[in-house]
Amino acid sequence: MITIAKRFAMIAVILAAVIFAGCGQKTGPGFLGSGTLEATEVDVSALTGGTLLELTREEGQMVDRGDLLARIDVEKLEIQRRQQAAALEEVRANRVSAGASVAQASETLANTQVQYRRIKKLHAGGAATQEQYDDITTRLKLAKSGLSAARARHEALNARRAQIEAGIALLDRKIADGTVRSPLCGVVVEKYMEPGEVVAPGGRIYRIADMNSFWIDIYVAASDLGRIVIGQNVEVRVDAIADPVPGRIAWVSPKAEFTPKNAQTRKARSELVYAVKVLLEKGRDELKIGMPAEVYETGDKK
Repeated sequence: MITIAKRFAMIAVILAAVIFAGCGQKTGPGFLGSGTLEATEVDVSALTGGTLLELTREEGQMVDRGDLLARIDVEKLEIQRRQQAAALEEVRANRVSAGASVAQASETLANTQVQYRRIKKLHAGGAATQEQYDDITTRLKLAKSGLSAARARHEALNARRAQIEAGIALLDRKIADGTVRSPLCGVVVEKYMEPGEVVAPGGRIYRIADMNSFWIDIYVAASDLGRIVIGQNVEVRVDAIADPVPGRIAWVSPKAEFTPKNAQTRKARSELVYAVKVLLEKGRDELKIGMPAEVYETGDKK
């Protein structure tokens, strides 16, 4: 019977063998680091909520920038727009009436001002009574108030018109957003919904990846940074492809970080490493997101 102590001893031996095998894994000369291929992935979301009437792509299919991806039911929005358009026509008609009122009030005020100046002069010379003077003074105040009220109503209608026009513009944008188009050229990697489902504003519909622009993040120890220069040409070797893919060092982290658990570095015992981003110079049909790859020097650092 195997004791608990013997079991732990056996487990320790197995783990040591696994670790030794991993550390003993050989790489070719010029090895800089390894990781997995990544590409730009964009979630295409609904800007307008509603029932999905149509989805034009399935997973794995290619799309070009501007291609139709989905249509969302915007009938309610179109009804609201017609309501707003009718309200705008009413406001425009009222503005015509309000403009005529302003013109009439302006004319009334101008006539009253002429009469006021005449009666005031007569009153000063004793040719007009106090009652006549008080009456024209009151009429002048009313004329001024009438003009102010007419102008205020006209301005209120202007503000209302601007408000309705802004509402119509917003509805036009929402209606246009009911047609969802691809923001980039790529391939559909995820399809989140089906026709007939209701999507909320901001809800994801597709995920699209740009398969013409891959990169890989590797991690190197500080002692190896002297071998790396931004802009340096490198080779990216992928197991699934016979020929290496040319790449270029695009970025080196300005600060160290702890070794990620899923990263393999040249110096496995280093606790602190620097992240390095390598851009692949061209896309390949055989390349896929998540493929393991290794980065090697080419001798050309310019």
